[in-house]
Amino acid sequence: MRNFIEMDFDTWFETYKPMKNPIDPYASFDGYMFETYGDEVALVKNQDPNRIWMYGDGDDGEGHIWSGWGYINRLGYFITTIPFADDTDVQVNMNDYYYNCENCNTDWEGEAGHRVNDTLGLFYKCPACASDALIAESKYTPV
Repeated sequence: MRNFIEMDFDTWFETYKPMKNPIDPYASFDGYMFETYGDEVALVKNQDPNRIWMYGDGDDGEGHIWSGWGYINRLGYFITTIPFADDTDVQVNMNDYYYNCENCNTDWEGEAGHRVNDTLGLFYKCPACASDALIAESKYTPV
């Protein structure tokens, strides 16, 4: 069974210690990200697989860094000086999800945003503007 670890960017940066991009000192993420083409991706491919990380968009619209090589939704790569364990998948959350209610313009962040989006969001409402009947119908529960 594989282990799964979630962490924020600062914890990941301190734990795995990404290396600067030696090809492009002006690369994204203050010079740490590698592109998905040309000499930069060639350099990434030549690394120990447990030191390669993919940056991309998740299905939820949030940015993530994932341990390992990947193609789908990729925006770039990182190479770390500290490898991740063979039996472990790491996901780095780059930003927190939010839902903006189009009806009352209230923002809901993180897990609360996911819950509102998955229930009341189908009706273009949120707990701040939905009726009690709609809250019950949508099966919305607060975090």
